[in-house]
Amino acid sequence: MDEIFGVIFLIVCVIALVYAIQFWYITIPVVVIIIALYYANEARKKRNEEEALWRAEQQRYLNEMISLCKQSLDLFVSMPLYLSSAERDLDRAERNFTDGAFAPFWDSIETSAKSLGHFNEGICNIKRNSSRYTELIRLFAGNPPSFPISLQSITKLNVGTGTARRMEAIVRDAQRNFQFAMIYEQRKTNQILVAGFTNLAQALGEMTSQIESSVRLLSYSFDRMTSTIDESARAIHSRQGEILEATTQSREESSTQASAQANREEKALAMLDNIQRGRRPSF
Repeated sequence: MDEIFGVIFLIVCVIALVYAIQFWYITIPVVVIIIALYYANEARKKRNEEEALWRAEQQRYLNEMISLCKQSLDLFVSMPLYLSSAERDLDRAERNFTDGAFAPFWDSIETSAKSLGHFNEGICNIKRNSSRYTELIRLFAGNPPSFPISLQSITKLNVGTGTARRMEAIVRDAQRNFQFAMIYEQRKTNQILVAGFTNLAQALGEMTSQIESSVRLLSYSFDRMTSTIDESARAIHSRQGEILEATTQSREESSTQASAQANREEKALAMLDNIQRGRRPSF
């Protein structure tokens, strides 16, 4: 039975070939059309695949920028808490100094230095996030989500240098006292593994300059970010038709978070203002 079907199939093929040759003026255009349709379909599939990859890549960029924004705002909101903690420990250190409590005094100074170190780390982490955010702006085709911290807020972080200077002044006065200075010599090598410091002496000697430098570098990073955003906006305007959907999506993502972000930023700024106004002068 299989042999019979094989013979029949062969006969049909031969007849089809004969007719194809006989009516070549019909066969050739049909074959050309079939080939053209095949390649057109393959090209369409490739374009669809490339477009899907592009959209997925753009979504990854957008998701990462949103994550960086959230992380940075969380860090900024934590900054007043570290400063408040440092100020409370400095208040405690002053009381301990007045009471002649040597070890508790240096305990308070060390704890305050750690809080200021975390404050400085927060600034550095925001800078790292803003630098990465700037890189992503160049890769993202639409309007990026708004970075949740303004340059004005970054400038306000200089409040931390006031706390660091207060700590320096308290320590300097304590070191004029022989008994407090003796205890310091025993404890200055205590490890403070935060913000790149290795020990208490290094933290006390370099904290103010480190915070000043970190705020300055963060401001420079924000200047670059602003410039890149402006360039991106001009590029988006020139390519508006081809990236309209990505632009719209980015705008929607940004608008849903802008109000809450601004509220949290304002609360953190108010806390920094309160710290600055309420700081006790060093004795």
